Amino acid sequence: MSEMNAPNGDRRPIFIVGVGETGPVAQDPRSIPEMVLAAVDKALADAGMGHDDIDAIVTASIDLFDGLTASNIAVTEVVGAVMKPETRIAADGLAAAIHAACELRSEAYQTVLVAAHGKASMSDFRSLTRWAMDPIHLQPLDADFLVCAGLQASAMAAADGGAQRRWAELAARRRSSAAPGGFAAALPAEAVLASPVVAAPLREAMCAPLGDGAAAVVLSVRPPAPGRRSVRLAGMGYDLEAHAIGDRELTRWEGLGRALRRACADAGITSEEAAIDLAEPSCLYPHEEELFRDACGIGGETVISPDGGLFGGTAPVVAGLSRLIAATRGLRGNARYRRALAHGAWGPAGQGQAVALLEAAD
Repeated sequence: MSEMNAPNGDRRPIFIVGVGETGPVAQDPRSIPEMVLAAVDKALADAGMGHDDIDAIVTASIDLFDGLTASNIAVTEVVGAVMKPETRIAADGLAAAIHAACELRSEAYQTVLVAAHGKASMSDFRSLTRWAMDPIHLQPLDADFLVCAGLQASAMAAADGGAQRRWAELAARRRSSAAPGGFAAALPAEAVLASPVVAAPLREAMCAPLGDGAAAVVLSVRPPAPGRRSVRLAGMGYDLEAHAIGDRELTRWEGLGRALRRACADAGITSEEAAIDLAEPSCLYPHEEELFRDACGIGGETVISPDGGLFGGTAPVVAGLSRLIAATRGLRGNARYRRALAHGAWGPAGQGQAVALLEAAD
């Protein structure tokens, strides 16, 4: 959608009526289909629905990470996609939710189920990401997603002598907030700074740990049953930057800024009017949270990741959908929140960016 396009005031609203997730955990003994089934069952129960109430399904998975050809085939039955329309998105789970919302906007369906899964414990995830890099120029250098994050952090720290200390303190705060529900240990800033360097200047404890998880969300044009605060998907946007690291301005997430402007235009507001009460960013490293704040113009009045975000642990592909779930639960559970922002990112150094603006509908 063009950033200048105004939303159609007569189009149907989209509600988030059910959410469910399995983790994340460091290593889930269940198979991928078992994990996805558990998340789907939770989302359907939360929505008060069964599979017969679902018109279509959108899944998010990546063949490379699962070691499978057409990895969505493994979950066809458990998401209820037998003899039903199903689309697979090879990107972050929030991008899948945006695709599902577009399907609802088309008026083809009334209710769509979105599911995402990732199982980093099955292999050396970092080495897998090397295969997603340019095969001519970057794979021979052993570049991977973590190396790209280190290059980005290095570019940001070049003119900022206090960056490492600030990032260590932010990582320590996020890990502490996430510790009760995650699998990463809480650490003080000094311990974060003392952890091994993994991709200079990033240290091990500055990285959100990767594990296993599945998440599911039910989107519908029908509002949820009375008795619970309803949450509406008010606006959405996404952007994809150049794949080549050298073709990007690494010290800014310009793609996120564009995605947010599109989401605001979609919601019928300007970026300046988008007062965000709660933000749930998909940030694997503390420098990414700074990029997120700058790109979204978020100040101290916005609550960011009260439960620690991804720093308690996260699963590849699932992260953005988990942020949508966290934002939905935040709006449901706190009457002070009126609008929330859920964010998803994927690819090297945040190449892909997705944004969803949620509003409490009451």
